[in-house]
Amino acid sequence: MSGAMARRWLAPALALAACGPPQETAPGPAAPAAAEAGASVDEAAGPGWLKGQLHLHSNASGDSDTPPSRVARWYADQGYDFIVFTDHDRITEVPGPEGLLVFPGVELTQNLERCEPPPEPGLHCLLHVNGLFVDTNTAALAGLAGPASTDRLELYAHALRVTEALGGLPMLNHPNFHHAADADLISALAERGLVMIEVANEAWDSNNEGDATHPSTEALWDAVLSTGARVWGVATDDAHHYYDAMQLRERGERPHTGDRGWVMVRAERSGASIREALRRGDFYSSNGVELSEVAFDGRTLRVSVAEAAEGEHHFVLIGDGGKVLDERRGREASFSAPADLRGYLRVRVEDRRGDRAWTQPVWPSPG
Repeated sequence: MSGAMARRWLAPALALAACGPPQETAPGPAAPAAAEAGASVDEAAGPGWLKGQLHLHSNASGDSDTPPSRVARWYADQGYDFIVFTDHDRITEVPGPEGLLVFPGVELTQNLERCEPPPEPGLHCLLHVNGLFVDTNTAALAGLAGPASTDRLELYAHALRVTEALGGLPMLNHPNFHHAADADLISALAERGLVMIEVANEAWDSNNEGDATHPSTEALWDAVLSTGARVWGVATDDAHHYYDAMQLRERGERPHTGDRGWVMVRAERSGASIREALRRGDFYSSNGVELSEVAFDGRTLRVSVAEAAEGEHHFVLIGDGGKVLDERRGREASFSAPADLRGYLRVRVEDRRGDRAWTQPVWPSPG
């Protein structure tokens, strides 16, 4: 197994006793509460689009060689406004460079020998959930027993309970990686408090497009939304390699880099504001397309690309069941909800290169 392929295998199955106290991989003051970490940076600024990364790893994960401080510097160099560290079963704290808000999170990594339903031949039980904006005081986990069941729903639900105990927002990671979660399972988890799923985990082995017998992650999202569940779709890079990516390529390995996949959150520059915007779905996700406007007045959904974006874009209005309801080309589009609409609306925007942005679903008021 190459170093790149090993990135999600080195961490042990989630065991609360192994989490221990928060791991401080670089010196820095502990945050009194996760949502307020870094909140002193430009608190007076009003709401605006903030570029953020919700899934990333450092050498605290065991499958990356980059220290947290260097990871934070890399994202600052790339123009990010905030990041959440999500090391495998470790809560990483590190002060961010100037201008970058850095928040604690954790990837709850259940790599198991058995689960039900069992994996397909050649695949494994790899059930991963990110807890975002978690409290670094893990005392709340004392006495929280793990599941006795090997049922996938109960295993994922355990990760949701851990995230709740830590005061974090739960996000289900890469559902098509080893086909860990189908639409029925994700819908059931939404009833138990799941807030987000990765629709575009841009690691090269995440299998976002699905295959002949498995839907794409975007189609999974539509299937979940069509049940009435309200779960937000996220794009991430799931990076493990940064300034060292070229060295891996020279060795013939394929790195997991931070080239694509992020969120743009409409919030003030504070942890509390960003966390709340993510919780209520006031953000869009992207692997390359930047938007300047996403607005919904209860009946009409308006979307515009950023002024710097090149050429015309393809705007696709999507509703229940993933059905395409309308399409436009240009640099902006305004869609009115059909009078007989049932369910949600969302927009996918694609440029000439194939890069995309995904707005969050909205539910129009009756016409």
